[in-house]
Amino acid sequence: MAEDKSNDCEVVPTRETGQFHFRVCFSPIEAPLSVRTVASSIVAGCECQANFLRYHNDAVLKLILIVRHGSNPTMDGIKVIPNMVLLDKTGSPASMGTATTTRSPEDKIAYNLNLSSLSEDVRANCVLDDHFQVMCSVEVVRDGVPATAPSTSEEEFPGLGHDLAMMSDKQQLTDVSFDVDGESFSAHRLVLAARSAVFRAELYDPMAESRMASITIQEMGASTFRSMLHYMYHGSLPDAGRTDVSSTMAEYQSLLAAADRYGVERLKKICEDKLCGNGITVDNVVSTLELAERHVCPKLKASCLDFLSDGENFKMVATTDEYFHLMQTAPSVLVEVRNRFKMAHEKPTVNESGAHKKSRMTNVLGISTDY
Repeated sequence: MAEDKSNDCEVVPTRETGQFHFRVCFSPIEAPLSVRTVASSIVAGCECQANFLRYHNDAVLKLILIVRHGSNPTMDGIKVIPNMVLLDKTGSPASMGTATTTRSPEDKIAYNLNLSSLSEDVRANCVLDDHFQVMCSVEVVRDGVPATAPSTSEEEFPGLGHDLAMMSDKQQLTDVSFDVDGESFSAHRLVLAARSAVFRAELYDPMAESRMASITIQEMGASTFRSMLHYMYHGSLPDAGRTDVSSTMAEYQSLLAAADRYGVERLKKICEDKLCGNGITVDNVVSTLELAERHVCPKLKASCLDFLSDGENFKMVATTDEYFHLMQTAPSVLVEVRNRFKMAHEKPTVNESGAHKKSRMTNVLGISTDY
């Protein structure tokens, strides 16, 4: 007997035409019965019903996408192509599970897409905050032409980025791989060349790397390269759902450096905005200021200087080893910090004899920290 838990799932709309995400609660089954969750949506003119089935003590979970088109496909020359893929914790398509598509024998205008995967694989790779997501999409083809594809608006063209990302994830027609911090990533030279002038030079100019099937990238973490690759295919950052601010700031710092290294200016700007808005703290302001100076990020640099212009913040930062290191390696930045601080806090006071003087508490760097 199946227990209907439709409240444990939801349809999440996306910006892509003909696509939605099916978000499902991955709660353990305690009772000796199965769990079935259902959510419905209208996509590409089709009625779509997403189902999640999981049986007690069964190592395999099943996902079923039922798609119904209003016309008789056989009579009207219409072909309906449903697709369903699990998303990993970063929001990228996961290479797991087996999918099969069949026509419903009872309903001639319905298609059934079945996706099966091991429960433990889903738990390990896809579950975040007790939920996992499945990307469901439908393409309707009439007489060989996609019925949902507009002819003029490039922004509404459905699925190209998704299709390229799927090809990369499944390693279909990939022609280059990258070895990054012990992990291997497959990609398409043309996609990377279109996104980055640096990759274009490395992959197509007459040099050694352009002829190599595998390229090793030094001084970059695998997670950073994965996020940059995700952006190149999707045009957006993966959503890992992190709540640890310090970890998130460190990731954005690394990704900004990678974006600058490969000339992905839009990604660099996104990271700069994220760092400005995610909370500069006493613990990260020096490293963030160094990053902003090294990679020419004026907005981020101004945010750090504003943070340091606060007297309490400055007193806590000015005695750290990181700040001493900054003084030695980037004296020009130190001058800017001093000037910004003085502009905000250097004010005259009157002593007991009436003479004007400045109230100072000079630290070892020679900068007043009283205000």
